[in-house]
Amino acid sequence: MSAPLLEIRRLRAELATRNGPLNMLDDVSFTLDPGRVLGLVGESGSGKSATAFAIMGLLDPPARVVGGSIRFAGRDLLGLKEAEMRRLRGNRIAMIFQDPMMTLNPVLTIGAQIVETVLAHAPVGRAEARRRARDVLGRVGVPGPEERLSCHPHQLSGGLRQRVAIAIALLHEPDLIIADEPTTALDATIQAQILREIRDLVAEHRTAVLWITHDLSVAEDLADEIAVMYAGRVVETGPAAALLRRPAHPYTVGLIASQPQGQRGSRLCSAPLGLT
Repeated sequence: MSAPLLEIRRLRAELATRNGPLNMLDDVSFTLDPGRVLGLVGESGSGKSATAFAIMGLLDPPARVVGGSIRFAGRDLLGLKEAEMRRLRGNRIAMIFQDPMMTLNPVLTIGAQIVETVLAHAPVGRAEARRRARDVLGRVGVPGPEERLSCHPHQLSGGLRQRVAIAIALLHEPDLIIADEPTTALDATIQAQILREIRDLVAEHRTAVLWITHDLSVAEDLADEIAVMYAGRVVETGPAAALLRRPAHPYTVGLIASQPQGQRGSRLCSAPLGLT
């Protein structure tokens, strides 16, 4: 069997406060193999996005990693200098943020941003970079991709901006994509198109995907395995279908039960406190 592409062991992170350090991540551990999709699920504040930012080296003070390891293709990312991390970001590791404006520069055209991204990682000319920019926009369902290259982000709807951000992440067919609830603002048709594009990338290039979501139906549809986070910890992992049908941890049971069942007027369940 091949070695894991991403291996996180006992990752701990804390947030400095005036009353002392506050745990953000507490001994988080999981692995992700090439060509596999891991769904990281849990409620808001459970540590999903903090885990993603730690992997990308984007946790800024007062937050910091205080223990554990993050190994990517055998290298411990926590030991890399910032210049080395920049060479990995956007090339071998790409992240899709929930807010597309964390990816897009508001003062540059869409074309300028994508072309510069291509030129930063590929030895091609501007004409070829522009062609790649146009093609990748078409892949994620942006209408009139040639015309959109001349637009600024504020001229696009929120859904179109998110599709552009997803296109930038797919641009270099990275080894690992970290997607932080990227389809939340998209309608069902475009969401299905993006999920199909992700599946094709996984199948054709053995790309590994860490898909962060609160939508269990998306996780079940896309992920091979699911890791459930609660209060900064991974409390349960397993094959997606089996975990959702036979959850073992009380929090997972409550999370599944809290999903709307489509029956008007039915009560929603909540997980009890003190499950850790």
